[in-house]
Amino acid sequence: MEAFELSFKNKRVRMWFIWVLPVIILSGILFFPLPVEYHWIPSFLPIIAIIIFYGWVKFDKNKI
Repeated sequence: MEAFELSFKNKRVRMWFIWVLPVIILSGILFFPLPVEYHWIPSFLPIIAIIIFYGWVKFDKNKI
């Protein structure tokens, strides 16, 4: 098992902070102005972002 470096030198950590973290923050902010019947939209935004991120990680791992 390879060691995981939790710093900005690691490409996966940078991509997490660039793509997934802003989507999570955006979905948290969207809960307030949206009506209750549309709360499912900010609930699925982080799920979709995380699925895309981990798909990219798997693709990037297989590329090496």
